[in-house]
Amino acid sequence: MIFTSYYAGEIKGEAISISLYPPKGWNGKHLPLFAPTPELLGWWKSSSKDTAAQQEYKRQFRDILNSRQQLIELWVDKQKNSPVDLTLCCFEKTGDFCHRYQVGEEVVQKYLPELWCGEVSLLAKGIDKSNTPASASGNQYHNVSPTAQQNKIPINSTFPSIVKSLLSKCHKSGYPVVCDRTPCGYFRVSLRGEDLGEWSELGVLGVLSGLCHEFYLGRLVPSLATAAADEKNATADVAVLQLVAAQPESPQLITRLGKLEGKELAQIQDWCKSIKNQMFPSVSQYADGRLELHLRRFVSLASTKSGRKAEVKLIEPGCYRGAEVIEALGEKLLPDFHQALVLFYPAGTQIKVHRDSPTYASGATQINIMGRARFSISGCQDTRRMEPYWLEEGDCIAFDNKQLHGIERVTSDRWCVCFFRLKAECLQGAEVEQLSLV
Repeated sequence: MIFTSYYAGEIKGEAISISLYPPKGWNGKHLPLFAPTPELLGWWKSSSKDTAAQQEYKRQFRDILNSRQQLIELWVDKQKNSPVDLTLCCFEKTGDFCHRYQVGEEVVQKYLPELWCGEVSLLAKGIDKSNTPASASGNQYHNVSPTAQQNKIPINSTFPSIVKSLLSKCHKSGYPVVCDRTPCGYFRVSLRGEDLGEWSELGVLGVLSGLCHEFYLGRLVPSLATAAADEKNATADVAVLQLVAAQPESPQLITRLGKLEGKELAQIQDWCKSIKNQMFPSVSQYADGRLELHLRRFVSLASTKSGRKAEVKLIEPGCYRGAEVIEALGEKLLPDFHQALVLFYPAGTQIKVHRDSPTYASGATQINIMGRARFSISGCQDTRRMEPYWLEEGDCIAFDNKQLHGIERVTSDRWCVCFFRLKAECLQGAEVEQLSLV
């Protein structure tokens, strides 16, 4: 059964936080799917909070819920398949204006009427949920069982057996995937009307397998990825020596490692400005007007197509005064890293979508030191599936550098530092001094 309540009130079953930010010390689950956006919460705090403001809040929050419809469908299906007692919680006391009542009425009561129980404290007073008329369902998908969906979607008998097996598994899991064959032999995949691209046989196996797992599902379906990006919470600020352990933002493609601020961030910013005259134009063919400087090792990049082996040379320790601060920070973000790449993007420059050189091992971290940047990355090696993330000053992230990624043209000067590990076969070279423009 599904209830609503406030954090300090009575809880039935498992407590689920649906506020934008859970209370400090919250140990239960957090479901941002049903939380308002930071923009709506900020608007509400500055409003008059009268009846007109409440109606406007409900209108805006209804639009937010509509934009998350496919994620909501997944949650509803999960509750249908594995019902448990849970209570959706927020801060406001029973009777105070709160978005949890709207979630109860427009989501739970609408799609899961058999599980809807209402506000816990009202039930204790004998007020039954039946006093509130149920909303008519506006989505026929919820009234169709996975078996019925499977029967309605034919699977091409000429497909390879493993493809047919995965399609059947998707249908049984409640995902009505449609798969057709193109004239050139590729597989065209769609889900509920959304085009998921054309794939080779190997590619379609990865797509269908991913659709059976919630983590990859959000990466493969554009609308789910967009909704997830809209609802992510701001990262908590932490000091430079207190960077939090990596927490994946599933189903998103980056991991927030923490945030630099105050004196620690200012120290790094000042150091970057001090070494600007020692930087040189980027050696990457994808960079547009970017300047860079290498710490620990210099890497002359070589693409996969070139067939050339990248040249890696050690950099003399202490070559750059103050760089030990950058290296110490890198050890916290990516222990035993082999190279730090200090980058300066003048306003109007970018780095085009690319995958990092074969010289680098999988997995990189980055600190956005100064300036705002729009970082895009794909989870399926498809430029049509790029997901954007705004990086603010001080943001520290980890990402898969073997996936397509890039930085859109920046509107103001931007500094960042990236940390990498190199593949074992590339870790040989003579000591050299860093290249310089002066």
